[in-house]
Amino acid sequence: MTRYGYFLASEEHEPQELVRQAKLAEEAGFEALWISDHFHPWLDEQGQSGFVWSVIGAISQVTSLPITTAVTCPLLRQHPAIVAQAAATSALLADGGFTLGVGTGEALNEHILGAPWPSAEQRLEMLEEAVHVIRELLSGRLITHSGRHYRVETARIYSTPDLPPPVYMSGFGEKAIKLAGRLADGYMSVAPNADFVRLYRDSGGSAGSGRAEGLLGIRRGAGAQDHAPALADR
Repeated sequence: MTRYGYFLASEEHEPQELVRQAKLAEEAGFEALWISDHFHPWLDEQGQSGFVWSVIGAISQVTSLPITTAVTCPLLRQHPAIVAQAAATSALLADGGFTLGVGTGEALNEHILGAPWPSAEQRLEMLEEAVHVIRELLSGRLITHSGRHYRVETARIYSTPDLPPPVYMSGFGEKAIKLAGRLADGYMSVAPNADFVRLYRDSGGSAGSGRAEGLLGIRRGAGAQDHAPALADR
C-alpha cells in the first residue's frame, strides 16, 4: 500500500507557514506529513530553521494527518532523553499519529555545541545507544542508564502515550541500513532505491514486525528542499 505525503521544509519556511501548509496538505488529499529537524538551513538563502517540536505541536492542532520527523539526530545537539520527552509529547498531541524518524545527522546542524564531530562508525554506535535510551524512556518507567556515550540518572517521562511512537531510521549506506533492519520499526530513504529496501528487508526489517519503508520523491517545480514523500507501508 502506498500513501502520498507532503514534506514540510523547516529550512525554507517560517513556522507559521509550515502550519498553514500542513493544513492545506490535508485539504488537498495528502495522507501524511514529514518535517525536517534543522538548526541551520542548508543554505543561508533559505533563511529559516524553526524549532521542530514547537511546530509539530502547532500542526497537531490544525490537522489530523500523521507526522514524522525526517529526521531527528538524537546524538549531540539533542540528548536522547530530551528527544524521548519531545517524541512522547508529540505522540500525545498527534493522538498517536506521530513517528520519530532518526538518523546520524550532519555536522551542519550538530556542531553547534562545540563537541567533536564523530566518525560515521561512531555515530552509528551512538545512534544505537540513543534509540535504546529513547525506547526505555518512552515506556514510562523510571530508568537509569550508564552507557558508552550517554548517561541518564533516575529519569522518567510521566506524559507518555498508551503506545510508544514507532522509531524509523534513515540510512544511505550498507551499515546504516543494516542497523535499521535490526533495530528500527521502519526504514526511511530520500530515493526509491530498490537495493536499499532489499538490504533493509534482508537485515530483518520485514520479519513480521509491521515495519514500513518511507520513500521520498521530489515534487516537480518545488524549491531545493521542498519535497513530497510517498510512504510505502508493508
